[in-house]
Amino acid sequence: MLHPSFSEMMNKINEEGKEPVVKSRYSIVMGTAKRARQMVDKGYMELEDHSRRPLSIAVEELYNGDIRILSEEERAEFEERYAARRAEEAERLAKEAEARAAEEEARRRISLAEDDDDDDEDDEEEAGPEDGKFFEDEKEEGPEEG
Repeated sequence: MLHPSFSEMMNKINEEGKEPVVKSRYSIVMGTAKRARQMVDKGYMELEDHSRRPLSIAVEELYNGDIRILSEEERAEFEERYAARRAEEAERLAKEAEARAAEEEARRRISLAEDDDDDDEDDEEEAGPEDGKFFEDEKEEGPEEG
């Protein structure tokens, strides 16, 4: 890595905070390597500038401030917020699934009710002529004579 040098990168990254975030070259190497791995895993070839290597792009992003290395406190805070957001998202998805299930059940019941109404209409059409009886009365037969 020729440009920017490790010392330039460390100075640039640490100039914002009171306490230095990056205390060694190892932090820079690990941060840029993780970012390069993210690019490869998430479709690096779909990037506009995929003619350059992912590590070169990651170094440039870190130097320009597009990505940053978090301190331990910032990382812990980020993980807490992320966990809270994941819990909220899971709760939202569960409510949506419950609402979809209730809606589907309501549709199913309406469909069943409509089917029952259709059956009742068919029965009325089959009913006897004027008396409104559905079936003819059976004639009583006497005892069999032999």
